[in-house]
Amino acid sequence: MYLPAHFKSVDYDLALRLIAEQPLALLIGPDAQGESFGTHVPLVALPGEGLVLEGHMARANPHWGWLSAQRRVLAVFSGPDAYVSPSHYDSVKNVPTWNYAALHAYGEVELIDGGPDKDALLKRLIGRFEPDYAEQWRGLPEDYQHKLLGAIVGFRIRVTRWELKLKMSQNRAAVERQRIREALAASDRAADRDTAEWMARLEG
Repeated sequence: MYLPAHFKSVDYDLALRLIAEQPLALLIGPDAQGESFGTHVPLVALPGEGLVLEGHMARANPHWGWLSAQRRVLAVFSGPDAYVSPSHYDSVKNVPTWNYAALHAYGEVELIDGGPDKDALLKRLIGRFEPDYAEQWRGLPEDYQHKLLGAIVGFRIRVTRWELKLKMSQNRAAVERQRIREALAASDRAADRDTAEWMARLEG
């Protein structure tokens, strides 16, 4: 992606934070004709050395088959975003813009299609998003669990390169950044307030 130096971040912890806060990723890879195809899926980062993402998609979705053949994939995480009015700037010779966070993770796909492995994957996802549901899942009839597991294909992405863009008014004067941050923090829109929090993190 277009990544000007003042918006580029190499902070691994911030990349992990964005994945954790905005887990619904757009998975992009070629279809059978080589055209771009996108699937929206929640992904989680596995603990350990290196960035590894894990998720699953419906077996009825042909994307997993194309990805397993091509191996290469791009996962895009879109963070909070907010409209920025030029009214916050000192000079009238300015135009509106948009603040946002985005992470592009490039990697290789490995399918997880064995029953026990997929069950373990689902339990990790449940543990991340709703730990209290784990007991209910374990209590479902075995044949029902088997049917559900058969309807999905799990996968793991070993990320080989990632780009984190935090466009948070870093190119503006400190007083202007403060006005923008305070206005977004007072907004009724949740994404505006989240963007203000990211601006504050970068201010450090």
